Amino acid sequence: MYSNYSNKLKNRYLLLIGFIFFLALISRGYYDVKHHRSMIDVQMQELHKNTLLQYKNLISNLEEKYTSVGFAFTNMQDIYEPIKHRDRKLLYNKLEKNYLKLQEFNSNLHIMHLHDTLNISILRMHKPASYDDDLTDIRPIIKQTNIDKKVHFGFETGKNGINYRISLPFITRDDEHLGVIEFGIRPLYFASCMSSLLGAEAQVLVKTSSLEHLQTQTDYEELGEFSIISKNYFFNKLKESVDLDKQSQIVEIEDRTYILFNDLCLDDYKGEMLAKILIAKDITQKVIENRDSIILVNILNFLILLVCFILIYIIFTKYSNSLKKDHSNISKLEVEVETDTLTGINNRASLNNFLQKRVTIPNEYALIFFDIGHFKKINDTYGHDTGDAILKELTSIIKKDLRADDLFARWGGEEFAIVLRTRNLENAVKITQKIKEKTCSNLFCKNIKLTCSFGVTMIDEPHKMDEVFKRADELLYEAKDAGRDCIRYA
Repeated sequence: MYSNYSNKLKNRYLLLIGFIFFLALISRGYYDVKHHRSMIDVQMQELHKNTLLQYKNLISNLEEKYTSVGFAFTNMQDIYEPIKHRDRKLLYNKLEKNYLKLQEFNSNLHIMHLHDTLNISILRMHKPASYDDDLTDIRPIIKQTNIDKKVHFGFETGKNGINYRISLPFITRDDEHLGVIEFGIRPLYFASCMSSLLGAEAQVLVKTSSLEHLQTQTDYEELGEFSIISKNYFFNKLKESVDLDKQSQIVEIEDRTYILFNDLCLDDYKGEMLAKILIAKDITQKVIENRDSIILVNILNFLILLVCFILIYIIFTKYSNSLKKDHSNISKLEVEVETDTLTGINNRASLNNFLQKRVTIPNEYALIFFDIGHFKKINDTYGHDTGDAILKELTSIIKKDLRADDLFARWGGEEFAIVLRTRNLENAVKITQKIKEKTCSNLFCKNIKLTCSFGVTMIDEPHKMDEVFKRADELLYEAKDAGRDCIRYA
């Protein structure tokens, strides 16, 4: 009797353990499938984020390089007179060697173009036989550069080509404005660079409506409102699957899996998108690896569950969940410690941490201190709720103009600090001026207009940040003493 009871009890426990084992295996398999999909999504998001970052860096580096090159040409005193007198032969001879060197470095540098102050073409290094044409109506970036005498960047179609333009005012050492010097990079440059950086296929799409000024019309194949200006036969088999309304998408063609990105935009100088770089990255191997990983993990789980006691598994699961919860709490706490609770930007502690870890090379970053003029009066007049709303809106506006390598922090009260990645004070001042114009031209809540005072300096001695802080603070107070609403730099 006892033996029968013992066997029954044993069988019951075996049945119970087997049932729990089966449920655990099914549950684990379901979790792994969801985890697989989640991992694919996370990996694609990271790939997309990395793609956008590399693309922004590519454009930023390109603009910085040719801005420096352009300013170097404006310092060549021996070309001033040939420009003034339109001595094209002499001017071409003096610039040819430098132009050819630039093309050796970047074969996609197509345009090097000099214009006078009335937007009349003086010399095309890429087509010297064509000159004296008025580009006022078809080349707005040239017109704008002559008007405001500022450097402009942007995609623009001219008479002779489709290029990304770097347009600089040609101002001599004696501060005489002679016109504009312009460089033009073929869009293929961006496709080639991104293809090389990502190990992916890339294709250039240009808005068909922007091609009207081309003297030589070409029947480009079209994709929606875009023309495909660079032939890439790989994309022929993907063309029907491309959805330009989606920034990223995953498509499967011929047993291969690709992720497509189409939000790498080439804008004109006003920020209007005129072209795109379409990226297709083969992720087949990654998908297979994740799928194989699921199969292997489930086999291992089966073997482990077959050998181990269910109690050990439960204890391990609880312990793992506890660790995840603790890690989540720690991560949340770290974010809270380094975030300003009102505006959501970095706080002073985060600023100091950034300076210690990232700012180690002299003159690689600039420090900007600024504060809002008469902010106490705003609080006293409209109340602290209005003051808080203004601080939030101000930080939101400024964040849009900063890059991933920059840091924006609240120093205290209505005072703020920006650590700006730039190698020269002039560029830092230009960016500061842009921030000032944007904030001071904005109407905040209750139609309040703000004035801001700025102090700008290079971080020339990262190991002596106290001195850099002091210098930026003194410049800020100089700006305030000068009547506020201005910039002081040194």
